[in-house]
Amino acid sequence: MFQGVSKALTRADIAEIEVDLEIVFPEDFVEHYLHYNGGIPAKPFFYSEEKDMETEVQVFLPLKYRHYDPPIRTAEEKYLLFKGKSSLMASYFPFANDCGANPICVNLEDGGVYIVHMDLGELEDRCFCRLAESFQDFAEALSENSIDE
Repeated sequence: MFQGVSKALTRADIAEIEVDLEIVFPEDFVEHYLHYNGGIPAKPFFYSEEKDMETEVQVFLPLKYRHYDPPIRTAEEKYLLFKGKSSLMASYFPFANDCGANPICVNLEDGGVYIVHMDLGELEDRCFCRLAESFQDFAEALSENSIDE
């Protein structure tokens, strides 16, 4: 399902990240990362019928262990970077990027998955678009083919 994954994680690794960042990940997110620590998805396309919007996931970011080919920051590094730029990002943990370099995040409060449109100017509420009710819903909806194909 994923190429170029980083070193495998344990529950202790994930718990350490949660403690360090003072956050709690949704369980479906944790389960995914125990199987696949980042990587390039074989099924990169996500389509939201409700929003009539498609996005292509370029890469899932690794947790804890950097991936060096190509060089990719860890999700924790991205989280701290974005949180430092805007307090709005404190509840959004970036786990992937789309092909436009927009972060795809799991909301740490409601478990939903959002894309953050970084090209809309200053980061504000209108930049956040809910894609799925949960991480699992998002992952299960990924497809090999674009709706345009």
